[in-house]
Amino acid sequence: MNRRQFSIIILLIIVGLFALPIFFAPKPTTTTAAGMTLIPPRGEIAAFELRDQHDQVFDLARLHGKWSLLFFGYTHCPDICPTTLATLKQVHQLLGEQNKIIQYVFVSVDPARDTPEVMERYTRYFDPDFLGISGPPSELDKLTQALGAYYHVDKNTAGDYLVDHSAAVFLVDPQARMRGLFSAPQNAQQMAANLRHLEKF
Repeated sequence: MNRRQFSIIILLIIVGLFALPIFFAPKPTTTTAAGMTLIPPRGEIAAFELRDQHDQVFDLARLHGKWSLLFFGYTHCPDICPTTLATLKQVHQLLGEQNKIIQYVFVSVDPARDTPEVMERYTRYFDPDFLGISGPPSELDKLTQALGAYYHVDKNTAGDYLVDHSAAVFLVDPQARMRGLFSAPQNAQQMAANLRHLEKF
């Protein structure tokens, strides 16, 4: 073996060593169907404490034991929120008995206007089974950051201010771990089709 051949072999070995982590590293996400991204299970999301539409504590413990669909918005939202909640209402109707293991949670990022009383009327309009939760920004931030959601209150606008927020629906498993998200615009039939196979996630 001459020096040139030896150098080529050493170079191939070095390239191979750098390539191995790329080929064998776990993939961070897997898209399972149109509109849904499934996320491999990681640790439990960070603790938080909010209040529901009945002014009862809604914290990490209430994410345990059921699958949860969480959507962030606010009741004064002119378009995305009512559209998404109407879609979730259709999902609820399509899933029937499977709703025993799923809870639908509307998280208001506008606690100044969305009191428990307001949230109760708003969520009941879409479905009596829907939960509406909110709380101080310090606690909302814990939940939004844990799930990768965002919101921004724009109080510089005249009259009723607007709130910019995530449009995705987030899926949390019964161990309070984020497992996926449904990107906007959501399709009720596609969402229901995915959620019928929760046992495979």
